Amino acid sequence: MNIDLKKLTKDLVKLVGKENAFTDKPTSLAYAKDVMPWDVEEHNMPYAVVRPEGSSDISAVLRYANEKKIPVHTHGSGTSLVGLGRPKTNCIVLDMGRMKGLEVFTDRGYFEVEPGFHIAKLRKALAPYNALLPAFPGSELVATIGGVVSVNTSAHAIDATLCKPGDYVLGMEVVLPTGEILQTGTESTRKPAGIEATKFLVGSEGLLCVITKIRMRLIPLPYMKNIVAYYRSTDDILDTVMAMYKKGIPTPMFFEYLDEKSSKVGFEAVGLKAPSGAVAMITISSSTQVGCEEKARKFLEFLKIANPIEAKIVTDKEEWSQIWTSRAEAGNYIYRLGSTFGSEITVRVDKLKEAFHEAQDIILNLESYKGNEFYSFGHIGAPTIHAYAFIPTKDIPTDVKKAVAIEVRDKTEELNVKYGGCGGEWGLTAQRATFLKKKYGEVYYNFLVNLKRTLDPNNILNRGNLEGWM
Repeated sequence: MNIDLKKLTKDLVKLVGKENAFTDKPTSLAYAKDVMPWDVEEHNMPYAVVRPEGSSDISAVLRYANEKKIPVHTHGSGTSLVGLGRPKTNCIVLDMGRMKGLEVFTDRGYFEVEPGFHIAKLRKALAPYNALLPAFPGSELVATIGGVVSVNTSAHAIDATLCKPGDYVLGMEVVLPTGEILQTGTESTRKPAGIEATKFLVGSEGLLCVITKIRMRLIPLPYMKNIVAYYRSTDDILDTVMAMYKKGIPTPMFFEYLDEKSSKVGFEAVGLKAPSGAVAMITISSSTQVGCEEKARKFLEFLKIANPIEAKIVTDKEEWSQIWTSRAEAGNYIYRLGSTFGSEITVRVDKLKEAFHEAQDIILNLESYKGNEFYSFGHIGAPTIHAYAFIPTKDIPTDVKKAVAIEVRDKTEELNVKYGGCGGEWGLTAQRATFLKKKYGEVYYNFLVNLKRTLDPNNILNRGNLEGWM
């Protein structure tokens, strides 16, 4: 597509103001990047970046883009682990970072927030109202509430305990791909029954709309108790999770794990003695302090089922902070010191152990690269296995990085197909579009294509994500 950048700049300045429209190369390069480990290519470079103030600005940009047939890509924080954040074609990028409004209506039982509000800051802003934000991404310092709701990710939390963020969304303001502004949902704390647009648009991964405001129920903050359990092997943790569901044990809010290698890296990074095996980190929640203490005691008793080396309730806040931070530090290590290629394996609970060992075998026997290492950690109680191929260097050609990413993704996704899983955290388009077809079939995939075409006849919004472009 031949674009007159001078004219494009002039047009966008009219729509959003000179201080909010950019067409210079350094800015374009910054918005072409994301957390994917391969280099930016020319087709990833946006023509322009705009920073809208609200829905009217977004509406104007989308109407203009449809008229000129220029793709538009939405940008929250760029932390997607399946490539949703990187433009797949030259486009106009909508940076939602200016949209950080927040209003808390305690008398109505909800709050309204704009999409650019960072998760960590939103959690802090809700704390004075004794309210829980039901989303816990590892990247919460930079991740935004708009991105969380667009993917409907519960991230580290266990769905069986907290459900999905979308279950607490009462309504939204959105802009459709053709520029119309739509109000959805209700101002009551009782969600609509039957057919209602909110449930279709939450989790639509930016394919069907741009979210400009989210109305979310205020959830009372529960009491919490933390447990750490040290095991001889990851298998013991897998056995524990499978038994938890089989025996109908009330699920915790969090149930994280570090495999043998990850626990050593993570614990040493935070100044703790490296454990001899794998580690589980568990948070129990309840609406009352007495109930929470009782649930924690019973869960601690349940953990004996797999004969841990040690399991205890951690009451010291500093000790728990170090233990919990070790999980993030293990991830920081493999992402910072080399090239890392991840997976999201969320299989049927009774197949958890089989899936883990098959994933390990896949990662250690790649065809696209020899000599990589295997690390695994994640939200095992959800259940989610993150199996990582780690190459201790960043000096790898882009074509090799892409080949490794595709092989890891495709082969681990086969486990989701084989064992009845899907994925509860990262979204299902962009790099996972091929899995979407394998999992649900062509009829299902074409249903999504036709739905998008109905709302986005020119395929303007986030072009390439549903197609699976890289």
